[in-house]
Amino acid sequence: MSRLVPIMLRDMMRPFRRMENEMRALEEDFFRPASFFNRPRYFLKYPDQEDAAVTQDRDKFQVKIDVEAFKPEEIKIRTLSDANTIEIEAKHEEKQDDHGFISRHFVRRFVLPKGHDLKSVVSNLSEDGVLTVTAPRKRQEIAQEKTIPIEHIEGKKES
Repeated sequence: MSRLVPIMLRDMMRPFRRMENEMRALEEDFFRPASFFNRPRYFLKYPDQEDAAVTQDRDKFQVKIDVEAFKPEEIKIRTLSDANTIEIEAKHEEKQDDHGFISRHFVRRFVLPKGHDLKSVVSNLSEDGVLTVTAPRKRQEIAQEKTIPIEHIEGKKES
């Protein structure tokens, strides 16, 4: 019984946490002054999966997916460098629940926008089952001063 109460509370609070996160993102976009260097964040929801969200700002590209129905060992995240894509796959075999038998499987692919570092992708899984995958922007190399030597060509005169 003691384990059931936190699970019930977590399920009851999920819509409120989602609404709070969306309101926070909306508030940040609304009250942040828009300029070239401080562009508003793009936030879109996928219509077929209300628990998947993508955010992109000047520092990172981030995907959040609700994977509460899966154990951590049932989730795989791959990067596909030829397509500049992050692939998230979760699968578990058929098991019994309150209504009968169920098996789940999904694959999601997200194409990274230009300028994001596929090699530095990181992920984390929260206690309430939200998987966050983040790809930071590539750092711009700062141009260093370089002296270019002048090559002298002997025997040739320019006219």
